[in-house]
Amino acid sequence: MKRGWQTAVPVGKVSGPMSNLTYLFDTNALIDIYRGRQRIKPTFDELIAGDIQGCISVITEAELWRGLRPGELDTHNALIEQFTVLPLNSEVARLAGSWMAQFDNAGLGWMDAFIAASAKLANMPLLTRDSRLASLLKKELTFVVYD
Repeated sequence: MKRGWQTAVPVGKVSGPMSNLTYLFDTNALIDIYRGRQRIKPTFDELIAGDIQGCISVITEAELWRGLRPGELDTHNALIEQFTVLPLNSEVARLAGSWMAQFDNAGLGWMDAFIAASAKLANMPLLTRDSRLASLLKKELTFVVYD
């Protein structure tokens, strides 16, 4: 039986003409897609249709691997294939580190700092449901917060 996002879309890489609108999907967005939560469905449908492009940070990929349950490998791989995975580099590390020095006491975590820095340096809005993160870094980068 198919679960979550697989019930509505075919498995496979997005093909066809893509628009210039690209989002960096936060980890919580991919978890919502994977679990079939309706709040992210319209955006994921746009991705599958080729109306938007989707990227994730390699940090998100690692977080998803950490939470993988037995029997989910094929579904996991099919989901990851829908996105371009952005690697970390020194520029991302420097920006994330500077934000940690600035916002650590306000509750910024390392994984969020790396993901947000990746979005900032790739000049992409960060698609997330984490309104606390968006509020904390709203002057640093563009967020698209869904509920």
